[in-house]
Amino acid sequence: MQEVYCFLPLPELVKATVQLLSTNNHSSEPEAVKAIVEGMTSEKMLIIDKGEGGMPLCYKPTFFHTEQNLAQLLLSHLSRPVAIDPERVKNWIERFTQAKGMQLSQQQLEAVEMAANSRILILTGGPGTGKTMTTKVITALWKAMGKTCAKRAYGIALAAPTGHAAKRLSEMAGLEAKTIHRLLEFDPATRGFKRGLDNLLPCDALIVDEASMLDLFLAHSLIKAIPQNLQLLIVGDTDQLPSVGPGNVLRDLIESKRIPVIRLTQVFRQAASSAIVRVAHQINKGQYPQLEAISNQPQSDCLWHNGGTEPEHGVQVIGELLQGLIPQLGFNPATDVQVLCPMTRGIVGTRNLNGVLQQLLNPPSLTKAEITRGGMVFREGDRIIQLKNDYDREVYNGELGTITRIDPTEQEMVIEIDEREVVYDYADLNEITLAYSITIHKSQGSEYPVVILPLYLQHYVMLSRNLIYTAITRGKKLVILVGSSKAIAIAVKQQNEQQRYTRLRERLSYN
Repeated sequence: MQEVYCFLPLPELVKATVQLLSTNNHSSEPEAVKAIVEGMTSEKMLIIDKGEGGMPLCYKPTFFHTEQNLAQLLLSHLSRPVAIDPERVKNWIERFTQAKGMQLSQQQLEAVEMAANSRILILTGGPGTGKTMTTKVITALWKAMGKTCAKRAYGIALAAPTGHAAKRLSEMAGLEAKTIHRLLEFDPATRGFKRGLDNLLPCDALIVDEASMLDLFLAHSLIKAIPQNLQLLIVGDTDQLPSVGPGNVLRDLIESKRIPVIRLTQVFRQAASSAIVRVAHQINKGQYPQLEAISNQPQSDCLWHNGGTEPEHGVQVIGELLQGLIPQLGFNPATDVQVLCPMTRGIVGTRNLNGVLQQLLNPPSLTKAEITRGGMVFREGDRIIQLKNDYDREVYNGELGTITRIDPTEQEMVIEIDEREVVYDYADLNEITLAYSITIHKSQGSEYPVVILPLYLQHYVMLSRNLIYTAITRGKKLVILVGSSKAIAIAVKQQNEQQRYTRLRERLSYN
């Protein structure tokens, strides 16, 4: 089963199993595979659910029960009304926005009012539509409603799937935000969360940002830990890439039509002046983006460099940008720039580019210690990325850091991650890799001053609309696309990334 699916229809499971077991000298029979499935079902190793037209849907038990229980928890939470005086809320919004000199759109006003009287609210929208401003006002409203208490650890909790996203949320709201794992207090000893049904979160309101990254199991752990009286704001952009893990939670919640949703669509004047925002919305509509050709004095914050059709030329162009235009515009090539790639493999994949960019940005030096592991050189000063959750070190998948010290005597490496030093034994270096270039999937929840995005037909299989949309919206000040115009056109047309086998939407809709 693909790890992003919650189940497989029986015909697909049979077909995939036959292909997997068949060799040049032996061909497995579908009927034999069906018999195995029946045996696994009777042994409770598989659960068969019924889909449209009675189609058998094959679940691993943990996936089935988690999906079912998540739907039940959400419906139970939604069944509890919130008692609030709508007129008092409107009066508060008017006073607050006047005092702060804010002007909210009709959609934003509706979102704030709905947040006051909804048990769960989803706030979604593209870049420049005011999600941040709306979230700020909702936070202030909840404070005014008394959702703070000195006896509690926190009245309003803020959380996001990644450290970078949590940091951005904290800066925006003026309150401490945590990763969801830290909020739920992951326990390395039990490999589970301390927070849950028997130890609920001590808060009255919760804001979860970058919710498109929530997979089935993390969403279930979070909802399982919220108290009955809590109000929940879920913020995310459904047009970005879905979670790396199983499910498509945010999209399922919205499409179930059981949870109130405010979709912000109006792009504000200040944001509309940004080509990054304009190009992102064009791509999202399936339009080929209007991009300014690169020059020595660009007038736009979203540029296009025709890197030809050969990936080798794209590598050369990226190197020239890092040595030329990027520093000319006042950016530090080593710290401000993130190269985002569709894939790891290939000439313009992360693996090859990391080697090239390391030589360019952090070449060998007698003053810098280095070590080679798995064919990769790690050097003091290198930028790295964590590849998986390490709960013992409290470092999570996708977090970036810089190698500050390599100690051959102690056989350890010290990496600065989020302003703290983390020590790795040499034996654990398989948890990290170079991060001058990372995949677009790994960039979810993060932002960078400058993004360089190579797009070539070499990565045809991965090119999709929400992939390129996600990449472009990671750039804060400058985005440069390098590569083939045909690759961009293909990516803009492809929408297949969102198709996943999940029944959370149906479980919410039919109950």
